[in-house]
Amino acid sequence: MKTKILVILIVLGHIMSCSTKTPETMESYVIEIVTFRYKPNIKPQDFWKEDARIQENYTSKQPGFISRESAYSEDSKEVLVVVRWRTIEDADTSMQKFMKDRSVSTFSNMIDAKTMKMIRYNSKN
Repeated sequence: MKTKILVILIVLGHIMSCSTKTPETMESYVIEIVTFRYKPNIKPQDFWKEDARIQENYTSKQPGFISRESAYSEDSKEVLVVVRWRTIEDADTSMQKFMKDRSVSTFSNMIDAKTMKMIRYNSKN
């Protein structure tokens, strides 16, 4: 009886661990980290409204997109954007398109370009 219960618990534990894995956690992916300041004449509420619009209507629609988060540091006055992509090619394609796409011009014109830094990391899953 104890052996039967132990086997059932092991099987349930295995099933539960498999069900919590998503494609993102089973494969490697690219983490893109971007930091910048928005221009001094930009109202924070306008920037964050536009940031949400970009995430919803642009970035999340790009091939290879997994997730995006943005945050703000009161100390450094910098915006942090973290985007996860399936491949480096997906990240590159999105960035090339972003630089030319008119639908993001309001957002990109809010960024102080000389403060922008981007680095990408490959996850090791």
